[in-house]
Amino acid sequence: MATSRDTPNPLRPYYRPPSIGNPIDTPGTTSSGTHGLGPKNGSAASYASSARDMFSELDYGDYLSDNTPTAVESVRKQVDDWFYKYTSILLAQPFDVAKLVLQVRSHDLEDESLPLSIRNTGSRQSSYRNSAYSDYPSDDSDPDEPAYFTATAPLSHSYSPPRSRRRHGSENSFPSPPPKDHSPPTHQLILKRPDSILEVISQEWTKEGGWGVWKGSNTTFVYSVLVQTLEKWSRGLLSALLNVPDPDLATGLEMSAELIGSPYPWASLGVAIAAAVATGLILAPLDLIRTKLILTPTSHPKRSLTSQLRMLPSYLCPTSLIVPTVLHSLITPAISHTTPLLLRSRLAIDPFLTPNTYQLARFMSKSIELFIKLPLETVLRRGQMAVLKQETSMIRELGKWEGDLETMVKVGNYRGVVGTMWLIVRDEGVREVPVFKGRGKLRVTQKEMKGQGLPGLWRGWRVGMWGLVGMWSSRMLSGGAVNGGEF
Repeated sequence: MATSRDTPNPLRPYYRPPSIGNPIDTPGTTSSGTHGLGPKNGSAASYASSARDMFSELDYGDYLSDNTPTAVESVRKQVDDWFYKYTSILLAQPFDVAKLVLQVRSHDLEDESLPLSIRNTGSRQSSYRNSAYSDYPSDDSDPDEPAYFTATAPLSHSYSPPRSRRRHGSENSFPSPPPKDHSPPTHQLILKRPDSILEVISQEWTKEGGWGVWKGSNTTFVYSVLVQTLEKWSRGLLSALLNVPDPDLATGLEMSAELIGSPYPWASLGVAIAAAVATGLILAPLDLIRTKLILTPTSHPKRSLTSQLRMLPSYLCPTSLIVPTVLHSLITPAISHTTPLLLRSRLAIDPFLTPNTYQLARFMSKSIELFIKLPLETVLRRGQMAVLKQETSMIRELGKWEGDLETMVKVGNYRGVVGTMWLIVRDEGVREVPVFKGRGKLRVTQKEMKGQGLPGLWRGWRVGMWGLVGMWSSRMLSGGAVNGGEF
């Protein structure tokens, strides 16, 4: 007995068939190709069509938006991202150039641009002048002595030094040999202060114009794009090989903030750090070229990126730069990814529940990252200049280059990571340290000590702090505390 959807089945009076889907056949009827119970067509096409008919009346527009970007929109978005990154690099490049110059600059006493050396030169000249006239009596006269040089008094006698003194004076009367010229070359900067960013920018602009202030901008842009691309690719590759969740696929606030929801958060953190270190080692030759283009004058020949790549003896990271490059590369991912993990898991500071406290903690972590990274960056830049000098001498021996490596300032020595830090703090240059004397009434005097002290390791920290304060203030004013994101 056949039934339909409209008429109820007398054997099942309380059953109401569904309004969607295939009509239910009677047990006795069979379809072609099938026997017994089942749909009219047992093929896969019939199942697909029946599924489409079953869910055709459901509206998923409110849940699944069909906003998939087209190829043109994807290309336009990528170009906009690159334009924003290039503009950001142009704004920050003058400060980066000045910071790099201060980091690699030598503060030895042979550098005549130091005020201390000028002061010592003046003292040496004054001491020589005093010794030359020490054989003659003083011009101060006794008030009881008669005036011998008046118009009425005759000239009684005049002072004549002894024969030995005259002989000695005649020997000293010969012109001394001219001092050795220690003036720096014309292309080098003469800096009065060892930590003035604005002075470096001003002298770069005076000597080379706008090209000197924005040196290496294109290379910096290429380097930043490749760092971002290779780091994401390495992260995905290591995640697939080690079978850990890819932290780059996390959605929500940021990648590091979502590591807490990962089944293996510390493994994902290790993957992120390993990817950053691998990217830094792979792109070490490009970073070497970037440092060279910034510290050499614009009159230096062959300043294009392609010509500099062809001049490299090897496309691998130099062995002397492996340790500083690894240390410099792992600081940023280690601190920036560990901080949200500790804030959310240990301190219960959430970006949604306590957004202001979360952003303030992130600002403090970025400040700590800056002060840990700057000494390693200083060591890395000096190591890069040492490698560039060695490569220049090798290229000159092969006949591919003539002349020495000209730099904007006199470059300091490199003695490894710990050795270079000790050299900057204790051996290189002279600094003035205030000394307090007296018990009842304090008197402050200046004492000269060897070395630059701890401030020599943090050249350019003001620029980094200005950037952090500016970015943090803009995020707070634009309401970015709830949305999160990197500085």
